Amino acid sequence: MELVDLYIYIDKVNNRIIFDFITDWLNDFEPEYECFEYPPYFGETEYETVDYKEMLSFVLEKEERDYRFYFENKNDLKKTKGMVFINKDHSAYLGIGVNPTYEKYFTDQFIEKYKTSPIICYNGAIPDIE
Repeated sequence: MELVDLYIYIDKVNNRIIFDFITDWLNDFEPEYECFEYPPYFGETEYETVDYKEMLSFVLEKEERDYRFYFENKNDLKKTKGMVFINKDHSAYLGIGVNPTYEKYFTDQFIEKYKTSPIICYNGAIPDIE
């Protein structure tokens, strides 16, 4: 089943914003990976951990560090994916992947919580990250 991804764009993040999003929206989620390396996928490893929160704190310590965190939830068929994308300029996209049947429900919840409409992406498309 294709999910609908809902993102909130944050132009300047801090630890509280990110960790509040994780607590509010990804509480029952597990990271998709067991090990986290920075930089991811290429280059000499600067930092490595099995704790995504440690990696998140490391990424947030300095601008110019970017990272994509992916989460999954096998217990809630309404929202099964979570995403936290930190960009080099310390902007971020905070998102959940939801069953299309619940798109309006979660869109309304995002609007109530963040006072703005979420960015809605279909068919696995993600916001451009620079």
